[in-house]
Amino acid sequence: MTDRFPAITSAEEFIRLRKSENPAEYNRSAWATLPLPVWWDLVRNHPDMRFWAAHNRTVPSEILAELIKDPDWRVRDRVAGKGYCPPE
Repeated sequence: MTDRFPAITSAEEFIRLRKSENPAEYNRSAWATLPLPVWWDLVRNHPDMRFWAAHNRTVPSEILAELIKDPDWRVRDRVAGKGYCPPE
């Protein structure tokens, strides 16, 4: 399903899509891939988007390993619910 959604190329684009009221844009934030540097920018510089980063279906395991340490239980819960949650 992810091949239906063009890759997201910046943290700002992810945030815009996530906050959009357009269902197609909102869904893209949940299904599209992001390059690893964009993931790191998103989780390091936009803590209010960490839950939504964990919600994305393509989030890589190295990002999940960072998100599982988040102080917000909702972020940790979202990560723990992934089928490929890091062992830590």
